[in-house]
Amino acid sequence: MKLRTIFIAQIFWAFFSCTGDRAASLPKIQPEKIKVELTLQQKAFSNSIDSLASKRHKQGIFNGVILVAEYGLPIYSKAFGYSNFKTKELLTEHSVFQLASVSKMFTATAILLLQQKGFLSVKDSVRHIIPDFPYEGLIIRHLLTHRSGLPRYMVVTDVHWPRDSMLTNEDMHSVIVANPPKRYFSPDFRFNYQNTNYAYLALIVERVSGKSFDNFVRDHIFEPLGMYNSRVYSGKKQPDITGAVVGHIYRRPRVILPEENYINGVTGDKGVYSSVGDLLKFDQALYTDTFLTAQSKQMMFHPWTKWRRGKKDSYGFGWRISTFEKDNLVYHYGWWNGFKTSFMRYTNSKRTLIILTNRDRKLTLTKEIQALLFPEK
Repeated sequence: MKLRTIFIAQIFWAFFSCTGDRAASLPKIQPEKIKVELTLQQKAFSNSIDSLASKRHKQGIFNGVILVAEYGLPIYSKAFGYSNFKTKELLTEHSVFQLASVSKMFTATAILLLQQKGFLSVKDSVRHIIPDFPYEGLIIRHLLTHRSGLPRYMVVTDVHWPRDSMLTNEDMHSVIVANPPKRYFSPDFRFNYQNTNYAYLALIVERVSGKSFDNFVRDHIFEPLGMYNSRVYSGKKQPDITGAVVGHIYRRPRVILPEENYINGVTGDKGVYSSVGDLLKFDQALYTDTFLTAQSKQMMFHPWTKWRRGKKDSYGFGWRISTFEKDNLVYHYGWWNGFKTSFMRYTNSKRTLIILTNRDRKLTLTKEIQALLFPEK
């Protein structure tokens, strides 16, 4: 039964991975669901997840979409709640969410694709690509692994940029060049998670490729993988994307819409909008060597920070590398403007857990579902 499940899932993936060359001419339609009989264990997982998620939704804790897959086959996929609390429009399994920091995995992928094509190396100096970059000794890998020591770009732009004008990556760079803040530490000294690193990586993609970051990601990631509901979007609070939902900030006893933020225009650290189905396509592409090479994936999932004491999760290129003992787990969380997201890949068991929410309450379901998938013996 399980072999049959895997085989059908592979056919499903092969179909969509072959559509990349025709992506521009195809209408953006939702694929028909393929009905596949689940194993008894998968049915048990599905029932347990549904019971838990329904309970959390009724408690007012969860509002969003959940997808759990095994070998690329969705064993549970369901939407709970509203895409817009004001209009009471319901979420669907195809709803499109701002991924927040989960966007970083696509930024890292864009860099690796450029390296595969010979346009850059992660060992290249940042100044080689951005000559007026105000900090010495940094290479691209330091940005990818959050080991650059760069400060938060908002520290400078909050002071030197008008709040009523949308900031772009080029604007961010210009402000930092004119007012360079002191960096936190020397290159490669330690790990410090900073959005500045990935905002600069998106700028590097633009400088090297000659394309805007959103167009590069569309042309080299989304369309080749058949991710027709995905887009990099900057600027407006509510993007012009079919199926895009509204982010909400939870304030008792109600939720409110987030105010427009001038740094919405900066991408790379955030800005990708996608659905659970599209993210599963990206997940499955990472199990092949035709999209990213084995060498690229080895770099992407390498734990670049070695902690001297205790067990702490490390960081690769756009992914956190977990110390989870029951499987090999790589993952990322995101939070921004009323959205919270999680993308978990358990690569030994070939399981995938994706949760997208448009209300910024604490996202406890991720660890709770993980406990169902990997119970104590």
